[in-house]
Amino acid sequence: MKTTPYWWEEAEPQHGERRPDRDACDTLVVGAGYTGLSAAITLAEAGVDNVVVVDARRVGEGASSRNGGQLGNAPKFDLAYATRLFGPERGGEIMEDYAQSMPFLLERARTLTDPFDLTMNGTVISAHTRADLDRLRQERDALPAEQRGNAELIPEQAIGTVLKTRIYRGALLRHDQGSIHPAKYVAALANRARALGVQIVTGLRYLGATQGADGYTAILREDAGTETFSLHAGRILLAVNGYAGPELPWLRQRTIPIQSYMIATEPRPFAEMEELIPGNRAVIDTKHILYYFRRSPDGTRILFGGRARFRTSTEAESAVGLRAFMEHTFPSLKGIGITHSWSGNVCFARDFVSHIGRTGDGIYYSSCCNGNGISMSTYLGHRAAQAMLDLPGHDRGVVNTHFPRIPLYNGHPWFLPIVGSWYRFQDKYTRWRDR
Repeated sequence: MKTTPYWWEEAEPQHGERRPDRDACDTLVVGAGYTGLSAAITLAEAGVDNVVVVDARRVGEGASSRNGGQLGNAPKFDLAYATRLFGPERGGEIMEDYAQSMPFLLERARTLTDPFDLTMNGTVISAHTRADLDRLRQERDALPAEQRGNAELIPEQAIGTVLKTRIYRGALLRHDQGSIHPAKYVAALANRARALGVQIVTGLRYLGATQGADGYTAILREDAGTETFSLHAGRILLAVNGYAGPELPWLRQRTIPIQSYMIATEPRPFAEMEELIPGNRAVIDTKHILYYFRRSPDGTRILFGGRARFRTSTEAESAVGLRAFMEHTFPSLKGIGITHSWSGNVCFARDFVSHIGRTGDGIYYSSCCNGNGISMSTYLGHRAAQAMLDLPGHDRGVVNTHFPRIPLYNGHPWFLPIVGSWYRFQDKYTRWRDR
């Protein structure tokens, strides 16, 4: 069993350049994942001709090449929640930002020349309980009339038409969602950025910046070394999401990195896999400790993800838990070989909202996709670039919203085992009541 992502078999992350070819730039973007690269593309398309992206790892080596490749854009809250936090006008704008993230991803995808296995086969949102199915029905009914046809409610007795399993009480089938090859997608974004003149530098860790009269002096260090050097930047964007290190204490006090785990099975006959997940749709469920899974782009493997443990685990340890979850979902897969097991960080905010803004010293940030990483982070990068360009109307939605600090927290989520135990209890209790 390999302990690297299945996605890397076809698209292993690559290094960029080793050093910037200049000692000053208009904009420095920290983070070469979906958010940072999308921001760089928007900046370059707007005519900014001196954009440098740096990353301590290879291009997209973090969450951007480790996720499940599932495209969704539903927030983990409703309009009433957003209104309570931010008021009716801003709350409505935040919901609109989430709604716009998927169309924007598809629009950006049309500008990319490299294939990344984009399919819009739909997403199955599976109900853990009948109460969850009622909430999914309400979610469908709350959609604008012109979108309601893209959401099909699947009753419990018909769950077999979308999944060969008996563990769910029905589902909502979203026909306007789909999946991609995540590692190919981040590589395609990087190539688009380079074609626009963006320089991508990897193996350099951002250590911070000091503010001057005409911008910032950023301090960079080779990730494996001790030598540091400076780069002058007119503006800086922090797009590190769930990989903020101790050099970014302001972000670490507000972001919760949570490890999510995935496994890939050995290949099986296409017809067998088609019977389990017809149409090669992406799947996610409504539990607190949710499962998310799909087939590989060629349709012959199951890629199964979830929160196997709430303490740091090895890939071998997490594979045991994920195998049990997968076999619970699909008993016919009992004993199937596992070829890959890996993990990556998902980034959450205390309020479950994505945030774009500026720190006290004026440095921009974009953070917290809260489980909607692909579509939302692509869109967040674009919106962050709009803010940096000071475009008319940019100050709306998730831009410049209050980003709450987490009390007694410095970036190490010590409370996750406690929260995880409570969530597991809730999942078991609600299902027991649903008998």
